[in-house]
Amino acid sequence: MTLDTVIGGCAVFYLDGQPELDHQRIAILQDCVADLDGLLEDLSGDSLGYFQRLRRLATALVDVNQTR
Repeated sequence: MTLDTVIGGCAVFYLDGQPELDHQRIAILQDCVADLDGLLEDLSGDSLGYFQRLRRLATALVDVNQTR
């Protein structure tokens, strides 16, 4: 649930009109992606699909903010 909350919070912050994420949020998202990488291999079914999408969201937020 923490991964969901943190990634969702960063997404809301960014989509709420912030021009970019600060370095601290990007680092947190990168940590979340690393945590998800370790978690995904233990999941299956709906849980796996949900956390794969959550990982894609976190990765997209990092990528869009590192290209600026």
